[in-house]
Amino acid sequence: SAIKSAGNLSYAPYPSMIEEPAIESTGHFDTFFNKHADRLLVINGIDTQTNGHDSGRRFMWSGKLEEGYPTIAALAAAPFPDQPMAFISNGGYDFTASIVAPVRTASPGTFNQLAFPNSMFPTDPDLLDLELVGQSSYSLVQQAREERLVRQRMAETLPKRQKQMEQLQTVKNSDVELQSLLDFLPNEVSSGLAGQAEVAIAAFASGLAVSANLNASGFDTHGDHDQDHTPSLTALLEGIDQLWEQIELRGMQDKVTILIGSDFGRTPFYNEGDGKDHWNITSIMAMGAGITGNRIIGATNENFEALKLNTSTLQPDDNGIIITPQHVHRSLRDFLGVQDDLDKLFPIGVEKLDLFS
Repeated sequence: SAIKSAGNLSYAPYPSMIEEPAIESTGHFDTFFNKHADRLLVINGIDTQTNGHDSGRRFMWSGKLEEGYPTIAALAAAPFPDQPMAFISNGGYDFTASIVAPVRTASPGTFNQLAFPNSMFPTDPDLLDLELVGQSSYSLVQQAREERLVRQRMAETLPKRQKQMEQLQTVKNSDVELQSLLDFLPNEVSSGLAGQAEVAIAAFASGLAVSANLNASGFDTHGDHDQDHTPSLTALLEGIDQLWEQIELRGMQDKVTILIGSDFGRTPFYNEGDGKDHWNITSIMAMGAGITGNRIIGATNENFEALKLNTSTLQPDDNGIIITPQHVHRSLRDFLGVQDDLDKLFPIGVEKLDLFS
Protein backbone atom coordinates (compact mmCIF):
# COMPACT_ATOMS: atom_id res chain seq x y z
CA SER A 1 0.00 0.00 0.00
CA ALA A 2 1.08 3.57 -0.64
CA ILE A 3 2.49 5.79 2.07
CA LYS A 4 -0.22 8.07 3.50
CA SER A 5 -0.01 11.71 4.53
CA ALA A 6 -1.68 14.28 6.74
CA GLY A 7 -0.51 17.81 6.07
CA ASN A 8 3.27 17.63 5.69
CA LEU A 9 3.53 14.42 7.72
CA SER A 10 3.88 10.98 6.15
CA TYR A 11 2.92 7.73 7.83
CA ALA A 12 2.72 4.06 6.94
CA PRO A 13 -0.56 2.34 6.05
CA TYR A 14 -1.67 -0.74 7.97
CA PRO A 15 -0.36 -4.07 6.61
CA SER A 16 -2.98 -5.69 4.39
CA MET A 17 -3.12 -8.93 6.39
CA ILE A 18 -4.08 -7.41 9.75
CA GLU A 19 -7.39 -6.07 11.01
CA GLU A 20 -7.31 -2.31 11.39
CA PRO A 21 -8.80 -0.66 14.47
CA ALA A 22 -12.15 1.01 13.97
CA ILE A 23 -11.82 4.28 12.09
CA GLU A 24 -13.72 5.95 14.96
CA SER A 25 -10.86 5.06 17.30
CA THR A 26 -8.53 7.97 18.01
CA GLY A 27 -5.78 5.35 17.81
CA HIS A 28 -6.41 4.67 14.11
CA PHE A 29 -3.52 6.12 12.09
CA ASP A 30 -5.81 8.10 9.77
CA THR A 31 -7.90 9.51 12.61
CA PHE A 32 -4.96 10.40 14.84
CA PHE A 33 -2.70 12.02 12.26
CA ASN A 34 -5.47 13.95 10.52
CA LYS A 35 -6.54 15.30 13.92
CA HIS A 36 -3.08 16.17 15.26
CA ALA A 37 -0.81 16.75 12.22
CA ASP A 38 -0.95 20.54 12.57
CA ARG A 39 0.51 20.35 16.07
CA LEU A 40 2.98 17.46 15.58
CA LEU A 41 6.74 17.78 15.06
CA VAL A 42 8.42 14.55 13.91
CA ILE A 43 12.19 14.07 14.15
CA ASN A 44 13.44 11.08 12.15
CA GLY A 45 16.82 9.42 11.75
CA ILE A 46 17.94 9.55 15.39
CA ASP A 47 20.85 7.16 16.00
CA THR A 48 20.61 5.70 19.52
CA GLN A 49 23.94 3.86 19.02
CA THR A 50 22.57 0.85 20.89
CA ASN A 51 20.09 -2.00 20.64
CA GLY A 52 19.89 -2.65 24.39
CA HIS A 53 16.73 -1.77 26.28
CA ASP A 54 18.35 -0.24 29.37
CA SER A 55 20.97 1.75 27.47
CA GLY A 56 18.40 2.82 24.88
CA ARG A 57 15.96 4.12 27.49
CA ARG A 58 18.76 5.90 29.32
CA PHE A 59 20.12 7.56 26.16
CA MET A 60 16.73 8.57 24.80
CA TRP A 61 15.48 10.17 28.01
CA SER A 62 18.69 11.59 29.54
CA GLY A 63 20.79 12.35 26.47
CA LYS A 64 23.69 10.18 27.66
CA LEU A 65 24.56 6.53 27.13
CA GLU A 66 26.61 6.54 30.33
CA GLU A 67 24.90 5.97 33.67
CA GLY A 68 24.30 8.79 36.13
CA TYR A 69 22.41 11.38 34.08
CA PRO A 70 18.88 12.35 35.16
CA THR A 71 15.87 12.06 32.90
CA ILE A 72 14.85 15.29 31.17
CA ALA A 73 11.61 15.28 33.18
CA ALA A 74 13.65 15.50 36.40
CA LEU A 75 15.67 18.42 35.03
CA ALA A 76 12.42 20.20 34.19
CA ALA A 77 11.03 19.62 37.70
CA ALA A 78 14.23 20.40 39.63
CA PRO A 79 13.53 24.14 40.09
CA PHE A 80 10.33 23.25 41.97
CA PRO A 81 11.42 21.03 44.89
CA ASP A 82 8.64 22.35 47.14
CA GLN A 83 5.93 20.95 44.89
CA PRO A 84 4.71 17.73 46.56
CA MET A 85 4.50 15.88 43.24
CA ALA A 86 6.97 17.89 41.13
CA PHE A 87 7.97 14.87 39.03
CA ILE A 88 5.45 12.05 38.53
CA SER A 89 6.76 8.76 37.17
CA ASN A 90 4.75 5.90 35.71
CA GLY A 91 7.86 3.87 34.95
CA GLY A 92 10.42 3.86 32.18
CA TYR A 93 13.70 5.70 32.67
CA ASP A 94 13.08 7.90 35.70
CA PHE A 95 16.52 8.23 37.32
CA THR A 96 16.74 11.67 38.97
CA ALA A 97 20.30 11.85 40.36
CA SER A 98 18.58 13.16 43.53
CA ILE A 99 17.90 16.59 42.00
CA VAL A 100 14.17 16.09 42.65
CA ALA A 101 12.11 13.43 44.41
CA PRO A 102 10.09 11.28 41.97
CA VAL A 103 6.52 10.37 42.86
CA ARG A 104 5.63 6.94 41.52
CA THR A 105 1.89 6.80 41.04
CA ALA A 106 -0.44 3.99 41.99
CA SER A 107 -4.18 3.54 41.48
CA PRO A 108 -6.29 6.73 41.59
CA GLY A 109 -7.88 5.52 44.84
CA THR A 110 -4.48 5.89 46.47
CA PHE A 111 -4.73 9.66 46.05
CA ASN A 112 -7.96 9.63 48.06
CA GLN A 113 -6.26 7.66 50.82
CA LEU A 114 -3.33 10.10 50.87
CA ALA A 115 -5.53 13.18 50.69
CA PHE A 116 -7.85 11.99 53.49
CA PRO A 117 -5.62 9.81 55.69
CA ASN A 118 -7.93 10.08 58.70
CA SER A 119 -11.08 9.03 56.84
CA MET A 120 -12.51 5.54 57.27
CA PHE A 121 -13.90 5.69 53.71
CA PRO A 122 -11.60 8.00 51.70
CA THR A 123 -13.05 6.93 48.34
CA ASP A 124 -16.71 7.43 49.31
CA PRO A 125 -17.79 11.11 49.25
CA ASP A 126 -20.88 10.36 51.34
CA LEU A 127 -18.83 8.78 54.15
CA LEU A 128 -15.71 10.90 53.87
CA ASP A 129 -16.24 12.64 57.22
CA LEU A 130 -16.20 9.40 59.23
CA GLU A 131 -12.84 9.59 61.00
CA LEU A 132 -10.49 6.84 62.13
CA VAL A 133 -9.58 8.87 65.23
CA GLY A 134 -10.96 12.09 66.72
CA GLN A 135 -9.67 15.38 65.35
CA SER A 136 -7.77 16.27 68.53
CA SER A 137 -6.00 12.90 68.52
CA TYR A 138 -5.25 13.19 64.80
CA SER A 139 -3.72 16.64 65.37
CA LEU A 140 -1.38 15.11 67.94
CA VAL A 141 -0.40 12.40 65.43
CA GLN A 142 0.37 15.06 62.81
CA GLN A 143 2.41 17.07 65.30
CA ALA A 144 4.40 14.01 66.37
CA ARG A 145 5.05 13.08 62.75
CA GLU A 146 6.31 16.56 61.91
CA GLU A 147 8.56 16.69 64.98
CA ARG A 148 10.02 13.30 64.02
CA LEU A 149 10.80 14.54 60.50
CA VAL A 150 12.50 17.64 61.94
CA ARG A 151 14.66 15.44 64.21
CA GLN A 152 15.60 13.22 61.28
CA ARG A 153 16.54 16.22 59.16
CA MET A 154 18.62 17.78 61.95
CA ALA A 155 20.47 14.49 62.42
CA GLU A 156 21.69 14.53 58.82
CA THR A 157 25.10 16.12 58.26
CA LEU A 158 25.41 15.82 54.48
CA PRO A 159 23.78 18.68 52.52
CA LYS A 160 22.37 16.28 49.94
CA ARG A 161 20.71 14.16 52.63
CA GLN A 162 19.34 17.27 54.34
CA LYS A 163 17.79 18.37 51.05
CA GLN A 164 16.21 14.95 50.58
CA MET A 165 14.73 15.07 54.08
CA GLU A 166 13.29 18.53 53.38
CA GLN A 167 11.65 17.15 50.24
CA LEU A 168 10.25 14.24 52.22
CA GLN A 169 8.78 16.63 54.79
CA THR A 170 7.15 18.66 51.99
CA VAL A 171 5.52 15.55 50.54
CA LYS A 172 4.30 14.29 53.91
CA ASN A 173 2.72 17.64 54.72
CA SER A 174 0.71 17.81 51.49
CA ASP A 175 -2.66 16.33 52.50
CA VAL A 176 -4.56 19.53 51.75
CA GLU A 177 -2.87 20.04 48.38
CA LEU A 178 -3.68 16.48 47.30
CA GLN A 179 -7.36 17.19 47.89
CA SER A 180 -7.19 19.80 45.13
CA LEU A 181 -5.86 17.19 42.69
CA LEU A 182 -8.99 15.12 43.20
CA ASP A 183 -11.09 18.05 41.97
CA PHE A 184 -9.45 17.77 38.54
CA LEU A 185 -9.68 13.99 38.13
CA PRO A 186 -12.52 12.44 36.09
CA ASN A 187 -15.16 10.62 38.11
CA GLU A 188 -13.75 7.38 36.73
CA VAL A 189 -10.09 7.40 35.76
CA SER A 190 -9.31 5.41 32.60
CA SER A 191 -6.99 2.44 32.52
CA GLY A 192 -3.57 2.32 30.87
CA LEU A 193 -1.87 5.28 29.25
CA ALA A 194 -5.09 7.31 29.09
CA GLY A 195 -5.43 7.04 32.87
CA GLN A 196 -1.81 8.07 33.38
CA ALA A 197 -2.56 11.12 31.24
CA GLU A 198 -5.64 12.03 33.26
CA VAL A 199 -3.73 11.87 36.55
CA ALA A 200 -0.76 13.84 35.18
CA ILE A 201 -2.88 16.69 33.83
CA ALA A 202 -4.95 16.80 37.03
CA ALA A 203 -1.67 17.17 38.95
CA PHE A 204 -0.52 19.93 36.58
CA ALA A 205 -3.86 21.75 36.75
CA SER A 206 -3.89 21.64 40.56
CA GLY A 207 -0.36 23.05 40.70
CA LEU A 208 1.11 19.98 42.40
CA ALA A 209 3.26 18.66 39.55
CA VAL A 210 5.58 20.09 36.90
CA SER A 211 6.58 17.08 34.79
CA ALA A 212 5.60 13.46 34.30
CA ASN A 213 6.78 10.23 32.70
CA LEU A 214 3.97 8.29 31.04
CA ASN A 215 4.77 4.72 30.09
CA ALA A 216 3.40 2.23 27.55
CA SER A 217 4.61 -1.27 26.70
CA GLY A 218 3.97 -4.05 24.21
CA PHE A 219 6.37 -2.97 21.46
CA ASP A 220 9.16 -5.57 21.79
CA THR A 221 7.66 -7.66 18.99
CA HIS A 222 10.34 -10.20 18.02
CA GLY A 223 7.59 -12.46 16.71
CA ASP A 224 4.39 -11.82 14.74
CA HIS A 225 5.20 -8.13 14.62
CA ASP A 226 2.26 -6.79 12.62
CA GLN A 227 -0.40 -8.58 14.66
CA ASP A 228 1.12 -7.70 18.04
CA HIS A 229 2.46 -4.22 17.32
CA THR A 230 -0.75 -2.83 15.88
CA PRO A 231 -2.90 -2.97 19.07
CA SER A 232 -0.01 -1.50 21.06
CA LEU A 233 0.24 1.41 18.62
CA THR A 234 -3.53 1.87 18.79
CA ALA A 235 -3.42 2.08 22.60
CA LEU A 236 -0.47 4.47 22.44
CA LEU A 237 -2.18 6.88 20.05
CA GLU A 238 -5.44 6.69 22.02
CA GLY A 239 -3.48 7.57 25.16
CA ILE A 240 -1.76 10.52 23.47
CA ASP A 241 -5.09 11.75 22.17
CA GLN A 242 -6.61 11.53 25.66
CA LEU A 243 -3.60 13.40 27.02
CA TRP A 244 -4.23 16.21 24.56
CA GLU A 245 -7.96 16.20 25.30
CA GLN A 246 -7.19 16.66 29.00
CA ILE A 247 -4.74 19.45 28.20
CA GLU A 248 -7.40 21.26 26.17
CA LEU A 249 -10.03 20.63 28.84
CA ARG A 250 -7.84 22.44 31.39
CA GLY A 251 -6.82 25.19 28.95
CA MET A 252 -3.14 24.27 29.21
CA GLN A 253 -2.23 24.10 25.50
CA ASP A 254 0.34 26.88 25.96
CA LYS A 255 1.79 25.37 29.14
CA VAL A 256 2.35 21.65 28.47
CA THR A 257 4.85 20.19 25.99
CA ILE A 258 4.68 16.49 25.09
CA LEU A 259 7.65 14.40 23.92
CA ILE A 260 6.97 10.89 22.57
CA GLY A 261 9.68 8.31 21.95
CA SER A 262 11.06 4.85 22.65
CA ASP A 263 14.36 3.18 23.48
CA PHE A 264 15.19 2.47 19.80
CA GLY A 265 13.50 1.40 16.57
CA ARG A 266 12.64 -1.91 14.91
CA THR A 267 14.36 -3.50 11.93
CA PRO A 268 13.06 -2.62 8.45
CA PHE A 269 12.87 -6.35 7.67
CA TYR A 270 11.15 -9.34 9.27
CA ASN A 271 12.90 -12.22 11.03
CA GLU A 272 12.00 -15.90 10.60
CA GLY A 273 9.14 -15.57 13.09
CA ASP A 274 7.56 -12.61 11.28
CA GLY A 275 8.91 -10.38 14.02
CA LYS A 276 11.11 -7.31 13.95
CA ASP A 277 14.23 -7.09 16.08
CA HIS A 278 16.07 -4.17 17.67
CA TRP A 279 17.34 -1.38 15.42
CA ASN A 280 19.42 1.60 16.50
CA ILE A 281 17.60 4.21 14.38
CA THR A 282 14.42 5.73 15.77
CA SER A 283 12.14 8.78 15.70
CA ILE A 284 10.43 11.05 18.22
CA MET A 285 7.32 13.22 18.09
CA ALA A 286 6.69 16.46 19.97
CA MET A 287 3.56 18.59 20.38
CA GLY A 288 2.16 21.26 22.63
CA ALA A 289 3.51 24.49 24.08
CA GLY A 290 6.24 26.10 21.98
CA ILE A 291 6.18 23.43 19.27
CA THR A 292 5.54 24.42 15.65
CA GLY A 293 3.69 21.47 14.19
CA ASN A 294 3.14 19.99 10.74
CA ARG A 295 6.91 19.57 10.38
CA ILE A 296 9.39 16.76 9.79
CA ILE A 297 13.09 17.05 10.61
CA GLY A 298 15.54 14.32 9.61
CA ALA A 299 15.22 11.35 7.30
CA THR A 300 16.27 7.77 6.61
CA ASN A 301 16.96 5.88 3.39
CA GLU A 302 15.11 2.81 2.12
CA ASN A 303 17.15 0.62 4.48
CA PHE A 304 16.09 2.72 7.49
CA GLU A 305 19.59 4.13 7.87
CA ALA A 306 19.88 7.69 9.14
CA LEU A 307 20.76 10.44 6.66
CA LYS A 308 23.15 13.22 7.62
CA LEU A 309 21.67 16.63 8.37
CA ASN A 310 22.93 20.16 7.78
CA THR A 311 23.29 21.75 11.21
CA SER A 312 21.91 25.10 10.02
CA THR A 313 19.16 24.21 7.56
CA LEU A 314 18.27 20.84 9.17
CA GLN A 315 17.97 19.45 5.64
CA PRO A 316 19.66 16.25 4.37
CA ASP A 317 23.32 17.00 3.60
CA ASP A 318 26.10 14.49 2.88
CA ASN A 319 28.50 16.83 4.68
CA GLY A 320 26.29 17.14 7.73
CA ILE A 321 25.92 15.12 10.94
CA ILE A 322 23.87 12.17 12.17
CA ILE A 323 21.39 13.20 14.88
CA THR A 324 21.78 11.36 18.20
CA PRO A 325 19.79 11.65 21.43
CA GLN A 326 22.56 13.98 22.62
CA HIS A 327 21.58 16.51 19.96
CA VAL A 328 17.92 16.10 20.87
CA HIS A 329 18.60 16.74 24.55
CA ARG A 330 20.98 19.64 23.93
CA SER A 331 18.18 21.32 21.98
CA LEU A 332 15.51 20.20 24.44
CA ARG A 333 17.38 21.65 27.42
CA ASP A 334 17.68 25.00 25.67
CA PHE A 335 14.00 24.87 24.71
CA LEU A 336 12.90 24.10 28.29
CA GLY A 337 15.31 26.55 29.90
CA VAL A 338 17.07 23.99 32.10
CA GLN A 339 18.94 25.69 34.94
CA ASP A 340 22.51 26.61 34.03
CA ASP A 341 24.02 24.95 37.11
CA LEU A 342 22.30 21.65 36.29
CA ASP A 343 23.29 21.93 32.64
CA LYS A 344 26.92 22.25 33.71
CA LEU A 345 26.62 19.49 36.31
CA PHE A 346 25.35 17.09 33.63
CA PRO A 347 27.01 18.44 30.47
CA ILE A 348 26.07 17.45 26.93
CA GLY A 349 28.90 18.50 24.63
CA VAL A 350 27.52 18.41 21.09
CA GLU A 351 26.55 20.88 18.37
CA LYS A 352 23.46 22.92 19.13
CA LEU A 353 20.61 22.25 16.71
CA ASP A 354 17.44 24.34 16.65
CA LEU A 355 15.11 21.33 16.69
CA PHE A 356 12.16 22.45 18.78
CA SER A 357 11.56 26.17 18.29
